[in-house]
Amino acid sequence: MRIVFIMLDTFRYDALAMGGAKLNCAPDLNEFARSACFFEHQYVSSFPTVPNREDIMTGKYSFPHRGWGPLPRESRAMAEIFRDAGYLTQLICDTPHLIGSGHQYHRGFRGYNWIRGNECDIYMTKYNHPIPSAMPKDKTRIDAILFDHYLADLQLWINPEAANEQETFAAKTGRAASQWIEDNYKCRDFLLWIDMFELHEPYIPPLYLREKYDPDYKGKPMVYPRYGDCGPCTPEEIRNMAMLYAGEVELTSKWVGYILRKLRDTGIYDDTLVAVTSDHGHYIGEHNRMGKFWLAGPKRNVIAPWIQYDEVNRIPLIVKMPGQSRGRRIRELTQPVDYLPTLLDLAKIDSGLALDGLSLAGPLLGKKTAWPRTQTYSSFSIRDRHPNFWTAINTPKWQLHLGGEAGDGPVLYDRALGPANETNIAKENPRVVRRMGGEYLRFLESVGTADAKIELMRQSLESL
Repeated sequence: MRIVFIMLDTFRYDALAMGGAKLNCAPDLNEFARSACFFEHQYVSSFPTVPNREDIMTGKYSFPHRGWGPLPRESRAMAEIFRDAGYLTQLICDTPHLIGSGHQYHRGFRGYNWIRGNECDIYMTKYNHPIPSAMPKDKTRIDAILFDHYLADLQLWINPEAANEQETFAAKTGRAASQWIEDNYKCRDFLLWIDMFELHEPYIPPLYLREKYDPDYKGKPMVYPRYGDCGPCTPEEIRNMAMLYAGEVELTSKWVGYILRKLRDTGIYDDTLVAVTSDHGHYIGEHNRMGKFWLAGPKRNVIAPWIQYDEVNRIPLIVKMPGQSRGRRIRELTQPVDYLPTLLDLAKIDSGLALDGLSLAGPLLGKKTAWPRTQTYSSFSIRDRHPNFWTAINTPKWQLHLGGEAGDGPVLYDRALGPANETNIAKENPRVVRRMGGEYLRFLESVGTADAKIELMRQSLESL
């Protein structure tokens, strides 16, 4: 079987027409989704970028055990399993965190092409060229990366032509993936993983897209907004952040379409499984937030754990099965840990591994069977001390949050009130909280979570 797996870092669920079309700026991906399987209740498992890739590649939840870090040596990863089953495996990525810093997420890929220079990836220094200041300090993410310069400053210093569409990472990665397809389409069993970071900050879409979405803006472009509340920023700056993101969405959608057209041109689109997904979303002003979580200082300290609303926590998953031409909506609760067992099931590969995820083969093939998952779990990591990261526990009706500072009680939202809702109704619904929270504690026990971490979550639940 031919498999093309496309990861779009920071792609929001509601950027798609089927996800609500808040931004309405992804025409190629909308067209693809209309003839594929669209998962309506897909939620983050481990968060953000690197923990997400670990979940996908291993089929196991990482957040109960650890946070951001290398692919565990003891894990047998997706590419290794497919390689050992005779598949040609290839990684094409511009995401800087997969291979750099010893992370080793290219393990098992016969070939890997890391397109250098995105975000914090300084692959060539240029001491003789001054680094310009892109944004005021109080409005940008203050990670001092090089000579007291922040992430917002570095991209156009590393890649001076990055605002030219052909030099964007969406274009570079799209062309590399297209060329790989042209060079390998005769192979009947391959796994091609394409990992695109264009939608992550910095937001530097081409000029024509900046003018399309925010033509009248006169201030400093919000290329790398702060991770925190929106307080220091004007309404115009907040809108500019959102519109730059919209431009990046359209750009990314266009180059995914470019890859899909190459599959058609080479005659293999119809019999190839194509999956498009994301690792998390991003706040662009909702809930008075910018970013994914609250960071401060050169050590990237999380100074105030945030509850994860759907703008970050709900993610797209679109899968076109071999031979599929008509779209379907799938309503089962799903998570990234499900991808590996699904692909193994469809490829008829027995890994012999005990995985946390569920195979989505049944829903993808239209089989009407009882779905065992009643709620999903999403977190950065679980600590055995305060402050603790919040865990989002999702059902189609409810969203429960456990964690936070010492003494913080459960937070329960009714999904029927919409994504902007911030009314905590936990005290009015204690049975719902205890039922969902109790199931979560049993889940933590089932995946071997340390007792001290479970106890801290139990304290959060019992402080209702």
